[in-house]
Amino acid sequence: MKKTILLLVLAFGLMSMNAPAKKHRFGLLNEVTVAEKFDIKIKNDLADEVSVINAGSGGSYRLTKNATTTIKMEEGDKLHYYEKGKKGALILTATATMHGKVQLLSKI
Repeated sequence: MKKTILLLVLAFGLMSMNAPAKKHRFGLLNEVTVAEKFDIKIKNDLADEVSVINAGSGGSYRLTKNATTTIKMEEGDKLHYYEKGKKGALILTATATMHGKVQLLSKI
């Protein structure tokens, strides 16, 4: 009888030690997924300096002639020309396949 009571107490003790671990494991499933940002490299191979704006984050960039500029974007963000403080024509829509690859401004 004493062995049975002792085994029950030990079993409940071991079960209570696992309870926080299970809560932690299940808590990870409830986390919100954040959109992944990736680097898009744009080389300005045009004759003049160009200003662009990322419509997703709102950041504006100046692309100097014959230079490569890296812009952090999320999937679906749109990059537009930025003329006189206003959004101009669409240059590109970001996709994950563009990550780390150089995009020539003249070819987009």
